Amino acid sequence: MPNLIFNITDAGRSGGRRPKQRNDCTVRAIATVKRLDYDEAYDLLKQSGRTSGLGFNLGDWLKDKAWATKISFPAVKNQRRMNPASFVQKYPKGIFICFVSKHVFACVDGVIHDDTPIRADRCIYTAWEILN
Repeated sequence: MPNLIFNITDAGRSGGRRPKQRNDCTVRAIATVKRLDYDEAYDLLKQSGRTSGLGFNLGDWLKDKAWATKISFPAVKNQRRMNPASFVQKYPKGIFICFVSKHVFACVDGVIHDDTPIRADRCIYTAWEILN
C-alpha cells in the first residue's frame, strides 16, 4: 500500500464565523473541492437543508449537480473493498469527495484533505468526481 498524504485542515472553519462547528465533514469537503470559504460552503448547504451539527445527505445533494459524477465501489466477492490507499493509487489526479461509513472527505490529486487522518484500510463506498 502506498503512503497516504494528508492535508490536516478544518477547511477554514477556525477562522470563520462558526469555529465551534462539529459534525461538519460535508461542509469541509465542499469548501475544499469547490475552493470556497468555510462560511460560503456552510451557507450553501444550509440553504439546501443542512442543519447545524447534524448529518447531511451529501450524495442526494450532489446527484443533481452537473459538476459532479458518481463513482460506485460495490462489494465483489473475494476482493478487497476500495479504501483510501487503493483509491489514491487508482485516482492519483482529480478532485473527489469520498464517502465512508458516516463520514466524507476530500481528495485532491492524491492528497486527502480532512481534519484528522483517515485509516488507510477504511472502506470507501462511493466517490464523487468534481468537475470544473
